[in-house]
Amino acid sequence: MHYQKTSVDTASAPPRILPGAIDPSPWLPGHEQRQETLPLLFCFSYAGGTGELYRQWQRPLQQSCRVCPVELPGRGSRFGEPFAKSIPEAAASIAAAIGPYSHARYALFGHSLGSVIALETARALQRGNMPMPAAIVVSGRFPPHAQATRKCFHTMPDAALLDEMRRLGGTPEEILNSKEIIEMLLPVVRDDFRLLETFDSPQLPRVDAPVHVCCGRDDEDSPVALLERWEEVTSASCSITLFEGGHFYINESRDALLRHIEAVMRDVGGHRAPNRSL
Repeated sequence: MHYQKTSVDTASAPPRILPGAIDPSPWLPGHEQRQETLPLLFCFSYAGGTGELYRQWQRPLQQSCRVCPVELPGRGSRFGEPFAKSIPEAAASIAAAIGPYSHARYALFGHSLGSVIALETARALQRGNMPMPAAIVVSGRFPPHAQATRKCFHTMPDAALLDEMRRLGGTPEEILNSKEIIEMLLPVVRDDFRLLETFDSPQLPRVDAPVHVCCGRDDEDSPVALLERWEEVTSASCSITLFEGGHFYINESRDALLRHIEAVMRDVGGHRAPNRSL
């Protein structure tokens, strides 16, 4: 396995115009049709998360890409909608929403549960013969086909699930201690874990896109030996970058992660050939 960071390429590229009118999709809230001078980064959240995390990335990444949060039903701007039935169903709908923009330069990013949905979305795009992402950045989780002993979070009693949320980090203690917020949040967290834990992912087909793996070096649920198995899902290159922190290193090492994503997106925007050395 090759451990590296993608080099930064500041070469400019001509703007791309989105052809025709595109109806707004609830999967891409706030994503407006406009002249694209930068590559697009479609972002998928962790269990219990919303697109708000990625909206906070828009300003620091505005020079290298346009950040486009993906919102699953039942949370965020789609709160109250019925939850998705399965990851493949959600991925197919997301691929259909991304499809009209896929002629542009773009990449996918997902953290934890989001990394699995990002991979399955790429497979759905590939099955539909749509242009593939120039990069897939997967974060905080081993690939879905890898075998690992894990607790079944989605069937836990509320108290046990709250304990696991504390262990994983990422949720402020004031939220965990708020009965009103937890009553709204727990059903979303539980359903997200249901999506993940009932998904029987195949190792194949491989996606024709480079995979960049990111993880906290202290994330006890995602050891390097399992992270290395991401190379089994791609026919292109695979690299691993470790950051300081645990499962939610995306908060602890936010600036370092955003610098890394910026480098990846500048490669995407500059049309550089992927580094296929392993």
